[in-house]
Amino acid sequence: MTLSAAITKVRSLLMNQAVLLLNAGMLGLGTLMTAILGFVYWWFAARSFSAEAVGLAAAAISLMNLLANLGEVGLGPFLMGEIGRQKRAGPFLTGALLASFSASIVVGLIYLVIAAWTSTQLGSIVGSSATDLFFVAGCALTAVTLVLDQALVGLLRSGLQLARNVVFAASKLLLLIALGLTLGRATSGLAIFATWFTGQLVSLVVVAGLLVYAGRRVFHRPEIRAFRPVLGQVFGHHTLSMAVQAPALLLPFVVTVMLSAEINAAFYAAWTVLNVALLVPASLASVLFAIAAREPELFPSRLRLSLGLSMLVCAATALAFLFLSRFMLWVFNPAYAVIAGNGLQFLGVAAFGMALKYHYLAVQRLRRRLGFATLVLTGGAVLEIAAAVGGAQFGIAGTANFWVIAVSLEGLLLCPALYWATRHTATQSTIAPSAAAGVSTYGNSLDETDQIGIASRA
Repeated sequence: MTLSAAITKVRSLLMNQAVLLLNAGMLGLGTLMTAILGFVYWWFAARSFSAEAVGLAAAAISLMNLLANLGEVGLGPFLMGEIGRQKRAGPFLTGALLASFSASIVVGLIYLVIAAWTSTQLGSIVGSSATDLFFVAGCALTAVTLVLDQALVGLLRSGLQLARNVVFAASKLLLLIALGLTLGRATSGLAIFATWFTGQLVSLVVVAGLLVYAGRRVFHRPEIRAFRPVLGQVFGHHTLSMAVQAPALLLPFVVTVMLSAEINAAFYAAWTVLNVALLVPASLASVLFAIAAREPELFPSRLRLSLGLSMLVCAATALAFLFLSRFMLWVFNPAYAVIAGNGLQFLGVAAFGMALKYHYLAVQRLRRRLGFATLVLTGGAVLEIAAAVGGAQFGIAGTANFWVIAVSLEGLLLCPALYWATRHTATQSTIAPSAAAGVSTYGNSLDETDQIGIASRA
């Protein structure tokens, strides 16, 4: 083949796959940009505000993300696979946004009732009774953005999704800098939380403005009936996703309630670094599932490769925390290194268990064992939270190390299933129908982006 012919073939391939490559590239770029800006956001917060304010804000934001994910009820992944098939996508999307908004308000109010009933520090996370509704509004707004982002990907409008996430990350950072310049260390946790809320709101306004500028309608009469026949499937996949996500979103909240906001400020700094490192195994597991159905006979070898690369990243993460944990905290704020000491030096070991969980999720989705996987991962989630709560009596080191032990045990229990998958070739009869068709319906494949989103929302 001549050079000219090769160039022509490559150009033809790129032209045929331009939509896929462009949307995948923008999705990856959006994740990278929000992760970087999110890191800078928390670094500036650590350097500019008191540990108590940062710790309370981090706990409130983590809790808000958890409640928003619960209230989203799996509609985001469902839309990602289905909205492109709808002749009237606008009403379909409006119905999903309205449903997630309403469900998140209900979830937020239920949380407030539980917090008031238990009469513990749960209620103080969001400030005082006067700010409760503001917190619930934040949950609802976050749920809307979660659903919208995945719907935009399903519509192959990842450029809008990229714009929304970059605007959100940049605007909340600019607002935080403004707070630092005006109020300084007098800034409260509620004020930091408000930058997150305002950033989400600004990003939605920008997306609406871009749609209006492009001549598209923004408001449609919501369509709800189309969701009824598939609610069971949507809820099933949502339950599985939440089993993986819940411990990661709850842990900063647990540290604040069981220990203190100041300790959580130091913990959350290390937690942010860990979640950025976990982007690699989460991305590998996501891609592994996405391509498995097209060439099932290559799945075992690709799984081995993905696991091998993930383990290398996990080993580097574990070593970095072991020898550099105090330095990491010092980079955020010298006081954090004093608060946590060497209590977080084994936190990086958890990366191994988390990576195994991501790959186990991909394998079980592929083999249509969602019910069994949900039971296993839900049990693991309960174990993780119970270990973190139980370890709190030994301080931050106890909370972190007990959680690491729980995640590691969970990962070890998943190893037999992963080992079996690396030795047996998947067939078209054993993989999920939607995956076999190359379509990610009902969150079957692209729910792994939820794991990627944990880091970018940190």
